[in-house]
Amino acid sequence: MDWFTFDGLNWLAVLIAFVASFALGWWWYSPAGFWKIWRDKAGVTDDLMEGASMGAAFGGTIVANVLGVIVLAMLMNGLGIDDWSGGLVLGLVIGLVFRGGAHAIHNGFAVRSPAVTLIDAAHDMVSLGVAGLVLGLF
Repeated sequence: MDWFTFDGLNWLAVLIAFVASFALGWWWYSPAGFWKIWRDKAGVTDDLMEGASMGAAFGGTIVANVLGVIVLAMLMNGLGIDDWSGGLVLGLVIGLVFRGGAHAIHNGFAVRSPAVTLIDAAHDMVSLGVAGLVLGLF
């Protein structure tokens, strides 16, 4: 497991990649993005949102996003990917296959709308693609 190391990681690049992917997520799930469609297809109501712990939701999102960007950076180092295009492609593939695939599996068994799965999977694919692009620029 030569790739599983923090050696050679550019932590500034990891931070910038995290901020870029988090900002994309903020837009993606905002009223300017796909929030209205996602909310309707997921069955999220105003009453449900009022009782939700947004601190826990954002905290979990931040932790998962940071870990995803760090592992992407570790994989890029281990695979010798050191340019923006390679980072973009690796991020897109990981986002689609692993994170998007997990959405398809879980949402399929939860009998959620395919639109929810598509929005979530596309977000993860684009988000990790952006993170890989940023990491590859450094």
